[in-house]
Amino acid sequence: MHQAQAAAEEAHDSEHPTAAMAADAPDDGKESTITAAWQGSVRAAVEGPTPDQAWALLGEFCSLDRWVPSVQTCQLVDGAEGKPGCVRYCAGPVNKAVAAAGEGGFGWSKERLLEFDQAERRYSYEVVETNKGFGRYSATIQVEPDPAGCAVAWSFEADPVQGWTLEGFVGFLEELARGVARRLEKEIVAQPMGQD
Repeated sequence: MHQAQAAAEEAHDSEHPTAAMAADAPDDGKESTITAAWQGSVRAAVEGPTPDQAWALLGEFCSLDRWVPSVQTCQLVDGAEGKPGCVRYCAGPVNKAVAAAGEGGFGWSKERLLEFDQAERRYSYEVVETNKGFGRYSATIQVEPDPAGCAVAWSFEADPVQGWTLEGFVGFLEELARGVARRLEKEIVAQPMGQD
């Protein structure tokens, strides 16, 4: 069995149900260099707000700094907000790749919107430039129905990220999703009656 396939099966069978590795090349019996891709998803319930209420706040591509504590800046740098092809610049204090190299911890990335689906309450994006140790990285954020009210779902596919393990990266995203859920609950509960 190829080493990458074994790693993929081990990640798939691990105790973390949302983390997996996928081999980029088929097992043809030949020795070759195989790059293992990371895939994962996280989900956090939001108590009270409806999916539409949460999406009204989360659905703006360049509003990540309002919902993710580790993002201090999120601004449009190219294109039109919410239109596929637009690019946002995000920056904040979390950057394990740079911190591991002893160069401080401030991180930034430029991210391109790939798809925006208002009806399904989701958008997909990819990192196009960064100092955070990412190679190929794409993700989808969606607001889904949930018995609690709604849920924020975040899925990704990436090359291994410098400074992280797959399990550590998924754990980091889980904490981000829980933080987004808490902020949404606070923001929507704090709104005056009749304002959605």
